[in-house]
Amino acid sequence: MIRIVLVMLVGCSLVGSCLRPTVAFCAISPSLIRLETRVSADSVTVGERFRIIHEVAYPDSLVFISPETFDVGSCRLLDFEWKEDTSDHRTTKNAVLEVITTDLDKAYVPKAAFVFRSPAGDTLTVYTDDVELPVRRLTGEASEPKPLKPQWKAPPSHLYLYLAGALMLLAAVATYVFLRWRRREVPAAPKPELPADFVALQALNEIEQMGLLEDEEFKKFYTLVIDTLRRYIERRYGVMAMDRTTDEILWDLRRIRIEIKGLEELLREADLVKFAKHRPRVEEAKKLMDSARRIIALTAPRPLAASE
Repeated sequence: MIRIVLVMLVGCSLVGSCLRPTVAFCAISPSLIRLETRVSADSVTVGERFRIIHEVAYPDSLVFISPETFDVGSCRLLDFEWKEDTSDHRTTKNAVLEVITTDLDKAYVPKAAFVFRSPAGDTLTVYTDDVELPVRRLTGEASEPKPLKPQWKAPPSHLYLYLAGALMLLAAVATYVFLRWRRREVPAAPKPELPADFVALQALNEIEQMGLLEDEEFKKFYTLVIDTLRRYIERRYGVMAMDRTTDEILWDLRRIRIEIKGLEELLREADLVKFAKHRPRVEEAKKLMDSARRIIALTAPRPLAASE
């Protein structure tokens, strides 16, 4: 009987030791995650759209906490989407950002943080690379000044100088009369004009720096922004826009089969402020500036590639 009790006690102790919970510690190794940042251009111009792609690959055992938004620094975000692919127990995600820059010196996008969590609750944060692109100037750089020629020394006799000056004057008068008699009027070559989108974006930057919203001069602010947009539409599509009503502008654009998303809402909102004495909030006025920039950026002609 005693042997049976001892056997039962030993068996219970073995079963209990088998049922004790075990604690597993899991740490995420950074080598399991691959993160790469690509940019669609080496340099950009003001208002030119370009793409930034953050590609991250990680095993299916990890949980990726997708960021809701990205800080695009000195640029403006036009579009954003996620693309996902799963194969061989690994997931690859691409964050595709389409942005433009209005900065005249450089396009800068700071690094983004990607957070992962393991089944055990461990977390790891990895960071993308900073993106910094130079901004190409549309006007040519000034040429370097040429070295000065050595100073001319006058001959010792002033008489020769007077005779030479008189002969040169007579030759110049004779040449002028001869060319005037035979020359035909040749029209002067037109000066190159800056692109309409560049001029409009520069004007909007100057309006933004005038401090009209801080002084609550909403009517003047709306008038300057809408007039800049009207001048851009005239140069971009060749339709009269400065002395026309909103309905006339929209009718002319539809006549040439041009549909600009958000333009009608922008013009009618400005009409309420300018003519109906509507007093907007500062946040609404700032959205007007952002909408005007977005319309210019979306309708600006894309520059031709070097191969074209």
